[in-house]
Amino acid sequence: MTEPPMDIPTTVKNKDLVEKRRRQIILAAIKLFSKKGFHKTTLKELADEAGLSHGNVYDYVGSKEDIFFLIHEFLAGSAMEILNRSLENIQDPIDKFRRMVRGEFNLMDQWADALLLIYQESHILKGDFLKRLLEKERAHLQKFEIVIEECIAQGRVRECNVRLMANLIKSMIDSWTIKRWDLRAHASQLEAERSILDLVFHGMLTSEGEQSYAARESDALKGKTALVVNGGTVLGQGICAALLGRGIRVVAHVCDESTAAPFPVSLNAEKDLLTVIHGAENGRITRAMLEDIEARQGPIDIYLHDLGIGTTDVPTDDDVIHVRRRLEENLSCAQELSDYFTEHMRARASGRIVFVAPWAWDKYAAPIRFETVRAGTMALSRAMSSELAGFGVNVNCIVPGYIRAVRPLKIEKKFKHELAMEIPSGRLGEIYDVTDAMLFLIRDASKYLTGQTLNVSGGLV
Repeated sequence: MTEPPMDIPTTVKNKDLVEKRRRQIILAAIKLFSKKGFHKTTLKELADEAGLSHGNVYDYVGSKEDIFFLIHEFLAGSAMEILNRSLENIQDPIDKFRRMVRGEFNLMDQWADALLLIYQESHILKGDFLKRLLEKERAHLQKFEIVIEECIAQGRVRECNVRLMANLIKSMIDSWTIKRWDLRAHASQLEAERSILDLVFHGMLTSEGEQSYAARESDALKGKTALVVNGGTVLGQGICAALLGRGIRVVAHVCDESTAAPFPVSLNAEKDLLTVIHGAENGRITRAMLEDIEARQGPIDIYLHDLGIGTTDVPTDDDVIHVRRRLEENLSCAQELSDYFTEHMRARASGRIVFVAPWAWDKYAAPIRFETVRAGTMALSRAMSSELAGFGVNVNCIVPGYIRAVRPLKIEKKFKHELAMEIPSGRLGEIYDVTDAMLFLIRDASKYLTGQTLNVSGGLV
């Protein structure tokens, strides 16, 4: 919450205490005004709901009108903070607009009752309070006007009455709250966002802008930057190929001990979108390496980490110590990188993280270490999701079952027939089963999904 204005009468000198108590009063007022109405709610009821004494309320506000004004100030500050955050590090005006619309919907989702209250009871404010309210509204609309003007300047949309257009667009967004009695059972928030964007852009874009928008709409992932750690395994290469195929810039850290079988899309392809960091030359990935990547490539939007070793052959007794070490190092590396991404993605208030647990073939190489690392991967995902959920960062985990490579693996040839009897779906998985799950987790379609584990195993637990 931004600091409330200090021109509302208060007898308390401690500004931090004033902000704390006023927040209590604001939240209580939103609840009671929405339930009982502004005029029917008494200050005593507000005090009780806020956990204050009746007399104590007058130390922070002078009247119910003061409280109503503070509610508006609170919402206006929250809205401006969300809009400013949504525009950070965004250059393309079309993308700015999309992010602003998303931010507005997120605000309404969180404070729907308060926003509806402002619309219904704004006539309460008089004089200077009303003037201040309208000034805040004007500043809010100007954010939209600036972005529309940028679109016009770049030839992305037609000339129009910018002030009128900003108000019309804002009114469409606000209808999600104002008309919620009629919309909630018939449309989702995401559908409402997309419908408004479709209506605006298909009605405003020039042919050049429409082509640009259509390309972005077809795959909103295009242009993002992804880091794939342990990208040389069969699944790691599959993930890289799936990302590159959607126009995502990929930085792949590859362990040169990788046991990956050949994959149709080589890590040497798509040179303009792909950067490969070889572990033999650069060592394991570190915080300093991540800082260098972001300095060169821009912020990492998507962090994907395969914690398996990608077993492709039937392991021998001599392999056990080596396999155990590799699995332990993978989990240790993910834990070390978690601090960096928690810090940086939280600061940017955006990002997607997907951990891929060791695939089921790795169990044959080191059963106990396999189970330990798989459990550790899921636990790390849940812990990070709890830390980052409030900052717009989603963290999820994929647990692959027995997955076929494009060319049959030696271990697959040995065990596939007996395994087919155990797997409820009756077949081994395909690489695209894992990559499709990964793509779902990094798209907007999964924006409310975090801290989850997807078992891509054909029903095998």
